[in-house]
Amino acid sequence: MKQTKLTANDRGRHAELLAATALLANGYSVLEPVSPQPYDLAIRDPYTLDTYYVQIKTALLRAEPNDLKRYGREYLRISGARNSGDVYLRDEVDYFIAVWDGECYMFPNREISEYWISVDELKTDASRWKKLETFI
Repeated sequence: MKQTKLTANDRGRHAELLAATALLANGYSVLEPVSPQPYDLAIRDPYTLDTYYVQIKTALLRAEPNDLKRYGREYLRISGARNSGDVYLRDEVDYFIAVWDGECYMFPNREISEYWISVDELKTDASRWKKLETFI
C-alpha cells in the first residue's frame, strides 16, 4: 500500500489517538474536550481517581551531523510551548505525552519551553519519561 504524506493536523491527530490508546491500555479513563483548551486530553488515574490534563506532542529526533557533533548523541526534543511561544503552565497542563516511533512517553510539566532526552536514556532509564505500553 502506498503511504501518503500526512498534513500537520493529521500527524497531530494520529499522535493523540496513539496516546489515547496507550493511556487506555494502562487503565486510564480518557476524555476529550469539546471546546478549545490548552490540553489535548483529560485523564483519570485508575488508582487515585485524580484527574489530570495532558498535552500530546510529536517528538523530533535531533540526529543531524551538526547535532551529533554538538551534543555527542541522538536526542529527542518536544516543545513545551504553544505556537505563540508561551509555555504551558501547570494549572493548564499536568503532563506531556511525547509520541516517537509509534511509542508514547509520559512526563510531568516543568513549565519549560523545551524537553530533551537522549535516545539512549529513553531506552534505559524510565525515571524521566515513562513509557506507556500499548498492549492489553
